Amino acid sequence: MSAVISAQGVGRRFGKVDVLRDVNLEVAAGEVLALIGPNGGGKSTLLLLMAGLVAPTSGTLLVDGRPAETVALETTGTVGLITARPGFYPLLTGSENLAFFGGLFGLSAADVAAKAAAVAEELGITGSLDLPVGGYSSGMQQKLALVRALLMAPKVLLLDEPTANLDPVSAHTLYRTMRSRADQGLAVVVVTHDLAAVEQVCDRVAVVQGTVRHERALPGEKTVPAASGLLAVYQEHVEE
Repeated sequence: MSAVISAQGVGRRFGKVDVLRDVNLEVAAGEVLALIGPNGGGKSTLLLLMAGLVAPTSGTLLVDGRPAETVALETTGTVGLITARPGFYPLLTGSENLAFFGGLFGLSAADVAAKAAAVAEELGITGSLDLPVGGYSSGMQQKLALVRALLMAPKVLLLDEPTANLDPVSAHTLYRTMRSRADQGLAVVVVTHDLAAVEQVCDRVAVVQGTVRHERALPGEKTVPAASGLLAVYQEHVEE
């Protein structure tokens, strides 16, 4: 399977500090790659390089066969990105936020509503789309960010610690949707410290600390199991 993301000899320097050096990594369509490692190891910087928001100071990083920073300047929505701080306008409703960001890619409000409906229902936030985002929980904002990231049917989905500070049900829902999109053909890269979720959901893992120190496939069926045990109890008795 051909690589959708290809990093060859990639390095990134900020001032005199080499945050990343000689990174070689590929991600194929339909797989989930987890980036794990210590804080400050360069995981988030590597994700920003893949998103084309930061340019490498050495090497090449291609997305869909083109430099990532070139792809980022287009309005094709090839790459969907979710960060720990989604950056929504708090006084606007969820629908208004989606319409605004969709408009940046040339979508009408009606197009956005149509594209967002199924994902919003899957994530359980349909009833909140008419409420101001300033009143959303962290979990609801991350779910809305996932809806936004999927509006343009991207080929690549990048997630930077998407479940940080989320309750167990929201985290479970986010991982389930992430895995399902990979099964539909997206190349997914997730930065996370949740090693248990990595083993359940991800196809491969790379340990990043200044460079890729280790990479391996994770065997076994990759899925997000139905809620059971304490998660089922939590889901039954707690309203989000």
